[in-house]
Amino acid sequence: MSVLHQSLLLALLANLCFSSASLVFATFSRRVSPYWMNGFKAALAFCALLISVPFLSGFHETQWSSFAAFFASGLMGLNVGDLFLLSAFARIGAARTLILFGFQPLALGLASLIVFAQPLGSMRLLAIVFLIGCLFLFSWEGKRRHGHWELKGLLFALCGVGMDTIGILLTRWGFDQSPMVTPMEGHLYRCLGAVVGFALMSRFWRLDLLGTFQRLEVRGRWLVVGASLGGTYLSLLLYLWALQIGHLASLSAIAITGPLFAALLESLVHRHKPSRQMWWALLLFVCGFYLLLQ
Repeated sequence: MSVLHQSLLLALLANLCFSSASLVFATFSRRVSPYWMNGFKAALAFCALLISVPFLSGFHETQWSSFAAFFASGLMGLNVGDLFLLSAFARIGAARTLILFGFQPLALGLASLIVFAQPLGSMRLLAIVFLIGCLFLFSWEGKRRHGHWELKGLLFALCGVGMDTIGILLTRWGFDQSPMVTPMEGHLYRCLGAVVGFALMSRFWRLDLLGTFQRLEVRGRWLVVGASLGGTYLSLLLYLWALQIGHLASLSAIAITGPLFAALLESLVHRHKPSRQMWWALLLFVCGFYLLLQ
């Protein structure tokens, strides 16, 4: 398997993990708060990485500039960005929020061309067109079903996508500055940035992570733990692995699979039959993904 194919497969698996977890994140962001849900998943992922890194990856020489990039990426992406994202989940749902990640390939494609001199190429440009078409079909279908878009939820989602895009660029730059750093180490430093951010926030807004968790029913505890480990620890580990070796614009185009996965999972959970627009969107995704593999 080529490096390109490997990175795309890793990104696809990461999206599947995150999309599954996003349904739980949306539920508990509504039931408790986006602030608590985001802080809990970041703290749990950080604890899991503190245990994992010494045994599975070890620590390698890291430039201070790389550490600062990873730390800032976590502060901006996992802390502030995900706080906006989970607030949008609570207002407009996971699938509709993840639609806006379709704009990320264009931003990252241009940024990677300017910052990292990574050419887009005609095939990748065409693939992004197919995937953006998938995005708009899905977006139109969601608007037809719900009748309107909530402006505040959409603004939260756009802010989350913007912060996440900046975080991705900082993370890739951090890997380029310290090639010996493993994805697991980079993930640990990013989670550290997020946890420090929540520690600072907690001085102004109360964040009762453990107490709120203990007040949940047993099923709720299992759900938030599983979603946090799958959607933050595992999914971001897979994505950082893909980010270290892959092409930024191609990987960000794969992010459009998030709405499809989330919508299909919502259909299974709520027993709604996928619409015709959903199947056409899936066809466009398959065409775009095929072009990315060329």
